[in-house]
Amino acid sequence: MRCNFNYVMGRNTGVFLSLIEIKSAHIVQRGIGAMCLLGLTFLLAISGSTIAQADGTTPLKKPASFEERWNGVYGGISIGGGWGESNTFYNRAGNNHLTPETIDPSGFMFSLNFGYNHQLADNIVVGIEADIGFMDISAADRQNMWDGHIWKSRYGGMWGTVRPRIGYVIDDFMVFATGGLAFMETDEYILGDNDATQNTYNTGVHTGWVAGIGVEYALSERISTKLEFLHMEFPEYRGYTNNNELYGFQNSVDMIKIGLNYKF
Repeated sequence: MRCNFNYVMGRNTGVFLSLIEIKSAHIVQRGIGAMCLLGLTFLLAISGSTIAQADGTTPLKKPASFEERWNGVYGGISIGGGWGESNTFYNRAGNNHLTPETIDPSGFMFSLNFGYNHQLADNIVVGIEADIGFMDISAADRQNMWDGHIWKSRYGGMWGTVRPRIGYVIDDFMVFATGGLAFMETDEYILGDNDATQNTYNTGVHTGWVAGIGVEYALSERISTKLEFLHMEFPEYRGYTNNNELYGFQNSVDMIKIGLNYKF
């Protein structure tokens, strides 16, 4: 898939969205189609605000100062798409499968987020943000595992993060970096070939780390929209089958999401 976003620069008009072209053999393939549409929505929101100002109409009042624009407590909602990677090994006695096998789940997510921003200097913002939400990131059953084993993998439903942020303000935009703690619920297992003693499981809530980057745009004194990329990584989970054979799972998730924030 390829998504092309073209712009036209005009005097006293800012940046205008002039052409959006989406080329895809499959419009939804492992969450990429959804990501293109999210990026399009973000650009349309910004372009609509810019065009309104160029026409002399201002449906959303611009903030009078930096402090009014970014300082304070805020809340919002985000939607997006995600794709991940799950690696597993199975130390089966007499027939070791120590080379990791991989499966690549994908799907959608949404979340509520809450945070606080504070000004350190004219262009520097620091803050903290927390997400809590739902995801359904899964993969079709893989049936060509060891000796006919079947692998079922799903991330979700619950996920969340707690992340410090640091940003740099350029007019109505803030670019930022973020990182911190992540948690995610998993429901994946590998079923043995007619022998339940060989089953392996990775279920429950796991904690790990998250890092990401993004851009936020002030639509008004209290409302902003953002586009954000996050990568979540979780340490290897190890367990033993009923016949005391060691196995392990290791998971990671990438997501891109668009959000709308309201400053209280």
